[in-house]
Amino acid sequence: MTRVAERSSPGSGVPAPAPADAGALALWTEIAELEDRSRFDEDGLEQRAELALAEAREVGLPELERRARLVQADLVRRRGDVAEAGRLAEEIHRWAADHGARYPLARSHFVLAAVFQELGDLSLALEHAVRAVELLDEDVRAQTRIDHHARLADCLGLHGDLAARDRYDHVLQLAEEIGDVDRQLLVLNNRSYCEILSGRFEDALLWSAKLQDLAARHGVPLRVGRLDTVGRALLELDRLEDAEAAMLPGLHPEVLDASLDGDAGADFLLTLTEIRRRRGHHAQAQESLDECVRRCERHGLTSIRVRARREQAELHAAAGDFRAAYEEHRLYCDELMELQSAERDARARALQAMYETTEARRQSRRYRELSLRDPLTGLYNRRYVDDELPRLLAAHPGEVTVALLDLDHFKRINDTCSHEVGDRVLRTVAELLQEHGRRDSDPGGSFVARLGGEEFLLVLTGTDPGTAVRQLEAVRRAIGAHPWDELTAGLPVTVSIGSAHGGTTPADALGRADAALYAAKRQGRDRVVVAA
Repeated sequence: MTRVAERSSPGSGVPAPAPADAGALALWTEIAELEDRSRFDEDGLEQRAELALAEAREVGLPELERRARLVQADLVRRRGDVAEAGRLAEEIHRWAADHGARYPLARSHFVLAAVFQELGDLSLALEHAVRAVELLDEDVRAQTRIDHHARLADCLGLHGDLAARDRYDHVLQLAEEIGDVDRQLLVLNNRSYCEILSGRFEDALLWSAKLQDLAARHGVPLRVGRLDTVGRALLELDRLEDAEAAMLPGLHPEVLDASLDGDAGADFLLTLTEIRRRRGHHAQAQESLDECVRRCERHGLTSIRVRARREQAELHAAAGDFRAAYEEHRLYCDELMELQSAERDARARALQAMYETTEARRQSRRYRELSLRDPLTGLYNRRYVDDELPRLLAAHPGEVTVALLDLDHFKRINDTCSHEVGDRVLRTVAELLQEHGRRDSDPGGSFVARLGGEEFLLVLTGTDPGTAVRQLEAVRRAIGAHPWDELTAGLPVTVSIGSAHGGTTPADALGRADAALYAAKRQGRDRVVVAA
């Protein structure tokens, strides 16, 4: 197979085929165009990237082949397979580093920045975004320079770093100089979104207004993701009527169904629901929320579905149905904990797919450990309980005490002080349980877990019933005696405990402990009750 000679092409920063080979030059141009368009959803990009990859292999241009595969990786990421995108980008990253291929190395950093951003590791995302910019040559294509600097601005903005503003100004100027409206719209939307996340709502409104003005001047209809940004900026400033008016164009079925943000318009509908609820238009809010839930269930949008439960609880409360609001909020809390565990597992799988190194395995174990932890308190979660309790009951027959602990009148703290204070109380209780819920003579296996809301689980191994009760009483006293006044404005924090010793199955032990906890509540709270 004849290998095509390459030369440096002005204005590209990457090798291009010699002019004598028109076919290879056309391939180089096609891959450069695919790189330019991979940030935007357009029909046929996947097929074009596959054809370009096959042709690059055929003519023997390894750098063009890797660049085509990076285009595929970025498209795969946009379709939701972050693990596969990361695996492809990491593989090409290693090849480019080994072969001194500067431009593919810069592009691999560019894709990896987006991968780690979606995995929630903003520090690594920022590192890759910085290197993606540093490795660009001076004569790189303007579109590529804009994309790399814009991704760095996004990472800085998500970090809350004010340096993002200068970056956004720079890339917006570059996009204006070449008349690239698509990139101007992208930059304006992302800047407004980052300002919202940072709590700078007036600035967010300024940039979302520029977004609307630019789209109107060029006759470009705003898709629902961008309408959501505009509506959210107005919502946060309590301009509810303006927020709903700004979002109404997105309600047309053709616009919703054409959502390019991977959420079928569900996120947009959730924001609209909140706006309508806060305006007091409860029937309309329920209508948009119902459609949001239908789209979530049709497309498997678990994360948005969980947030929709919280909004449904708010709607029930606004309508005065507090029992329904409470039940929906409990479902929200339970599903949120499950979602967080699932997301950590997904991160672990993505890292494992990306790396086959010792460091990757270490990271994978770290994310596995995180998936078994409650994010608020750091205690083990229900998933850990489901894995560990059956093993302990089998390993220590007749020597395991299972205790359920529930904070008394906890809702009063949330309602009177704030949910933030409530969270601080939960974290402090978790620390007290860790401090007083273990014994120096423990043979191993005892643990504390948070089951959800204000309910905790303490499992003690190697205990007789009398010792277990004395330890639980010590826990109860420690929580009640803690100096809560400064945090809770004088409201007491006490705990009711239901305990069961022994048990052949988790269902048996937890069932008896739950009955004892109910008895403790019924008898006046702030006490330990032992199951018969």
